[in-house]
Amino acid sequence: MGCILSSESAPEDGGSPPGLNADGEIYVYVPGLRTPKYVDLKEHLQDAISADLASRLQYLRSNVLITSGKNTPASKSRRRKTSQGEKWTSGLVFEWTNVEDEKKETALGSVYYELLSVLHLLGMLALQEANVRLTSRPPAEGYAPKVTEESKRNAIEILLKAASYFDCALRAVLPNTPEDIKAKLPADLSEPMLIALEHQALGHGVELQLSFAVDNIKASLAVKRRLACEHVQVWKEANERIEHVPLMDGWRKKLFLFLKWKLTEAKAGAYYFHGLILNEGYEENTHAQALMWLKAAHKYLKDSQRIRLEFSTAEPTTKVPEVWGPIKYFLERIPREAVNKSRVFRENYREEKLPIVVPKLPEFPLALIAEPYHLPPVDPAWEKESGYEGIPTLTPDIASFLAKKDPNPKPAAMSDLRRAWPMSPPLLVTPEMVRAR
Repeated sequence: MGCILSSESAPEDGGSPPGLNADGEIYVYVPGLRTPKYVDLKEHLQDAISADLASRLQYLRSNVLITSGKNTPASKSRRRKTSQGEKWTSGLVFEWTNVEDEKKETALGSVYYELLSVLHLLGMLALQEANVRLTSRPPAEGYAPKVTEESKRNAIEILLKAASYFDCALRAVLPNTPEDIKAKLPADLSEPMLIALEHQALGHGVELQLSFAVDNIKASLAVKRRLACEHVQVWKEANERIEHVPLMDGWRKKLFLFLKWKLTEAKAGAYYFHGLILNEGYEENTHAQALMWLKAAHKYLKDSQRIRLEFSTAEPTTKVPEVWGPIKYFLERIPREAVNKSRVFRENYREEKLPIVVPKLPEFPLALIAEPYHLPPVDPAWEKESGYEGIPTLTPDIASFLAKKDPNPKPAAMSDLRRAWPMSPPLLVTPEMVRAR
């Protein structure tokens, strides 16, 4: 997945943010990449750790800058007093540009903020790479552009990797982040945003699975319906989470339209397959119910195409997304099935009563699950450093973090028994004492 570590440089002023190509095809929507500012770690850590380790940390963070496409030391971070909630920052301030937050930059002296930012960057780069894998390559002479099945399968793996990065941020980093830092996090790194991004990655993955199913003549209606219902559930979760994110107005509308469009497309497919299954039944009023589901599918299909156009014209404008995958299949099948079922119903089942309200879709647990991403262990180079100790964290995903040893540790508090005066020897009871009672 080496391509994930490449990205074009960000524009200096104006224009589209890095990662967003207004002229490119959009299969997986990536609004842009958060980019870090240069930090001179050697300068900030010269009195805290050895020069060799400081150089290694500088090298690793330089890789982050290169990965994000911004490897010029545009500005230096400033020192500040470390807050009480921090475990170890040595006064560092990490600055990153934001994409969807009203504040263009966020600077925090927190290693948790830096770690969240890196995981977010890795996840967004994976989404970007998945979009590249789904973009048609220039065709050979005499052939139409086509995305191979291998590219689609690779895209699923990359999407699962993206979901695992967002999940790691939610599972391992946020629970250990001090509350005062959480309150200052930009919208891009907020908990509901990370959950929405994780579900977006999974939603695209399920969409690709459904694409394989509709192209497979051996796949049963039950399998297709289950995938379609899972498709609805994952996009519904993404839509619900994004409502709680304080996004900048322009990006808010664009992202909302994208998620709404994908959810509406998913509903069209799920209602369609459920209607086909009902159409094969023999229960009472089943044909009326099947007709209602197919009509609902047709309505969602038309709505999805309208929202697709609205998404492309919303600022910042983008190309109208190509019709591909399962939606291409639905555009051919749903209108025809709805018309045919209406005709058959009028001719043969007019005595059945149409439901007033379309029932809820059946629910299934999501089968597509990302393999958890685990943060690497503490670098062995730290073993050579003196004055640091491992401290347990709140979650098992991060076994420990490093903190400076207290040069004047307080003695362990004595228990009540240890603080008490020595006890008298036990009283011996003699026969004379018993007779006296």
